Amino acid sequence: MKRRTLMTSTAALAVAGLLLSGCADNAGGSGEGDEYPTQDVRLVVPWAAGGSGDLSARTLAPLLEDELGVSVIVENRPGANGSVGYNWLKEQEPDGYNLSMLGAEVATLQFMDYDIAPEDYAFLGKILEGPGAIAVPTDSPYETLQDLIDAAKDAPGEITYSSPGVGSVWDNPAQGFQEMAGIELTNVPFDGSAPSIAAAAAGDVDFSIDAMGSQKAQVDGGELRYLAVLSEERQEDYPDVPTAAEQGVDLQNASFTGLMAPAGTPDDVVQTLSDAIAAATENEDYQSVIEQSNLVPVSVPAGEFTEFIQAEEDRYGPWIELAQSKQD
Repeated sequence: MKRRTLMTSTAALAVAGLLLSGCADNAGGSGEGDEYPTQDVRLVVPWAAGGSGDLSARTLAPLLEDELGVSVIVENRPGANGSVGYNWLKEQEPDGYNLSMLGAEVATLQFMDYDIAPEDYAFLGKILEGPGAIAVPTDSPYETLQDLIDAAKDAPGEITYSSPGVGSVWDNPAQGFQEMAGIELTNVPFDGSAPSIAAAAAGDVDFSIDAMGSQKAQVDGGELRYLAVLSEERQEDYPDVPTAAEQGVDLQNASFTGLMAPAGTPDDVVQTLSDAIAAATENEDYQSVIEQSNLVPVSVPAGEFTEFIQAEEDRYGPWIELAQSKQD
């Protein structure tokens, strides 16, 4: 009797073990049947240390550690408009342990002969944005956006603007501005936003088109003044600055930063990361740091962020092609 009872119990345990094993296999998707994550996560910053993208990554990392329960190691891999870091990421295993920060260039590099395209990645969430603005030197004769448009119509190609480079996130809306207003402008490209904005502040060009926060120091210092903000609504810190749409040009553009993984990352891992990122961006410490950097903290989950990137790709493509045609 005891022998039969022992055999029956052993069989029951074996069946239970099989059932539990099957449940674990079905619930997984992150590789080894273990619940993700089980090891440290690497977060690459495709830009140099010290910028807003680097700051946001290093602010976010400890908050993600709290959410994920593992270390998040930040590593800078700058170069070639972010493509060094982006190329590295797409070659990694899609297991959720190697991630990268990203900016608008993910949606634009393919149009500039880089082997980078949105389909190479799984987008996890947008964490901040910075609305753009058109700013002129303080002593500029242009008091409104319409003044600038009228001058450009009177002298096609003679009105100049500075940008961080041909096809950049801020040259693109300048192309849109020209199309919408029916004007022709001349781009004076620089290697980045800082020298581009400095050129406008010095009066070397007629206006700057860039992130409102990046122009803020020169505006507050009396070297530049805003003509228009490229957002849906006026900004709280500058309520007297009208939107471009209010002035007859329905142009909106913002720089943004988010996180991504290699394409093929399992859905359950993407969801885990998206949830963790959302929780981190809602943390008051994170929001405070981002706001002090003249940026806007946001929390956009994976699915919505993926749709946003696709829309940016569709929007930027024609503008970049237009900018490139002017260089030929």
